[in-house]
This record gives sequence, C-alpha cells and structure tokens, in this order.
Amino acid sequence: MVLSVQSLRNRPALVIRVGTVFVAVTIWWLVLYHGVSAIVGDEYTRGGHVVRAIGATLGTVPLIYAARRFLDRKPWSGLGFSAVGPGWRAFVFGAACWGVPAAVSTAVMLWLGWAGLTIQGSLPEILVALVALLALVLLYEAVPEELIFRGYFFTNLAERWPTGITVLVQAILFTMWGVLIGAATSIDRLILLSTFALVLGAIRATTGNLWACIGFHATFQISTQFLGPRWHYLDLDDPDMNVTVLSFIIIPFVCSAIVLWALARKRRQSPRA
Repeated sequence: MVLSVQSLRNRPALVIRVGTVFVAVTIWWLVLYHGVSAIVGDEYTRGGHVVRAIGATLGTVPLIYAARRFLDRKPWSGLGFSAVGPGWRAFVFGAACWGVPAAVSTAVMLWLGWAGLTIQGSLPEILVALVALLALVLLYEAVPEELIFRGYFFTNLAERWPTGITVLVQAILFTMWGVLIGAATSIDRLILLSTFALVLGAIRATTGNLWACIGFHATFQISTQFLGPRWHYLDLDDPDMNVTVLSFIIIPFVCSAIVLWALARKRRQSPRA
C-alpha cells in the first residue's frame, strides 16, 4: 500500500486514532463478557471461554486492520509482525523470558517444601488440556491484546515519542483498559497489569517483534490459568503465595528486565556496519 505524503498529513491526529481504537476495543470486550454471561450465566463455563476467545480475535484483527488502513493510512506490516522464521524464534525467546526463571524458581520452591503440587490427571489428559488452553490463551489474550497494545498503540506512539515514553504510555493504556473491562478491581491487580505491560513494552522495544510479546504473554497466562481453580489437572498448594507471587511474577519479571537490558546494552556497544 503506497501512500502519499499528503495522505499521511491529512490523517486524523494521534489522540483521535488511539482514542478511537481504545474505545472500540473496550466496548467489544465488554460486549463479549456481558453478552456471553447473559446467555450462559456469570459462572465460568468452558463453552463461554471458547466463545469469548474466538470473538476476541475475530473482532480484533479486522478492527486493527481497518484502523491501520483508514486511520493510520499505513501498512499492516508496520505493527511488528515478522515472517515465520524470525517469528517463531522471537516467540520462543519471549516464552523463555518468563518460562525459564518461573520454572526454575517453582522447582526450587517445591523442592524446599515451600509449596506443593498434586497431579490429578493422566499425562495424556494433561497434554490435551494444555493444548486446548494454549489455543484459548492465544485467541483470547495473547494475540488480540498484543496486537492492540504492543502492536497498534506502540507503533503509533513510537512515531511521536521516544521509546521510554512509548513504553510507559502503552502500559497506562493497558492498565486503564483493564480497569474499564473489570480485569483490575484491586490495587494488587493494578500493579500486576501495569508491571506486566511495562515488561511487554520493553520486550517490544528491544526485539522489535510482536511475536516475542505474544510468547511471553501466552506462557504467563497458560501457567497461571492451568494452576488455577478452573482447570483441575494440577492442584497447587501455595499457602504463603511463594509460587504465585515470587515464581510467577517477581522473579521472571525481574529476570526478563535484566535480559532485555543486557541485550539493549550489547546492541548499543556493537560496532556499526
């Protein structure tokens, strides 16, 4: 899609573009949640989860495509999605940023007896459930949320502001969105969402690849949800919140920040061609 300079000059202002998409995705998520709840009830059901997951992606992708084409007047390729080769490597990198320190610290805490884990299903059942949850997480959280916040918003904000401000503002938008859709109803949830968004923004800024953010987001969501009350294959006994807080949040977030800092520093010090 080749666009003239005049076309870019005549496009809506940044605040209008970002504001329009922010309002649209907020309304869509509220429709998904309350619309499905009106049919299946307020209690969690697997069917309701599937409908919301499919609806999240089917609603987000055309919305962002339209916003990119008619509001930004720029190509989809500028959002940070790479080809399959670099994409899967970036996905694995993002997944490892959270998964490796989380897995190691969880194993240590289980070995020390600070928490307990009981397996309540067979290995084939657990693997099938994990694959199903991976699909739901990608459709409901990882892909649409990253496409919106670290894709569309980050790209637009980065055109106007330095990287640090861009990372901060997209995190503020993500946290505000969480409040509006009911995902952040307490101080600890606000802190979690804002910190989560800051780390994801740093991953996007450092790697330049949206798949790295999707990998980090998906791995975090799969692990925390699979050990939660809605999936009954593993029972985590964590009375002091050692695994929940330290292994799943503090340790992997801090380790990811250190890795990203080291990568950014290495790139700054590498000789330019």
